[in-house]
Amino acid sequence: MIRKSRSGHPDYGLAMLAMHWTTVALMISTCVAVWLVDAVGTREQAAWLVMLHRSLGVTIMLLTPLRFAVRRRTRLPALPADLPAIQRAAARASARLLYVLLMLQPLLGLAASLLHGDRVVLFGAVELPAWLPANRTLAHQLFKLHGWSAVALLTLIGLHASAALYHHFIRRDAVLAGMLPGVTPLTVASGRAVS
Repeated sequence: MIRKSRSGHPDYGLAMLAMHWTTVALMISTCVAVWLVDAVGTREQAAWLVMLHRSLGVTIMLLTPLRFAVRRRTRLPALPADLPAIQRAAARASARLLYVLLMLQPLLGLAASLLHGDRVVLFGAVELPAWLPANRTLAHQLFKLHGWSAVALLTLIGLHASAALYHHFIRRDAVLAGMLPGVTPLTVASGRAVS
């Protein structure tokens, strides 16, 4: 059974909402941590930010399969019936690609760090074993790939957010409202029924 919000439109349920917004918070924190590395004044501060970046990345990597499993077991709200087939296909493809990149991106960074010979300590407490032999040439290539996949992931996230805003402000349907507690579809707010 699909859960309904207080305003009557279907939403994604508490587990999916929690995992979605937790992932958003983790992604923002991961990006901010790595972007600040070059801006801090000491090597200790930079090392702490790198440790935080890696820790949050591994957290995202571990959370993603759980999120995917919950998604597979949850009955999701249907897309609007009048949505063109190409947009339905794009929504399915982008959701799958997001899950792949949320796993691949931290895995590339983790593998590159271990191949580089770095100690990887999560949240300052758990040191991961060096399960890959040092290979700085391969590490350098994986770090480059990690950077390119970051651009791809952030681009896809931007498209995903843009699509949600398109649904809310242009189509005026309940797609965004289903994932954002407290938001009422504009058609409901204006007194028109949601299709």
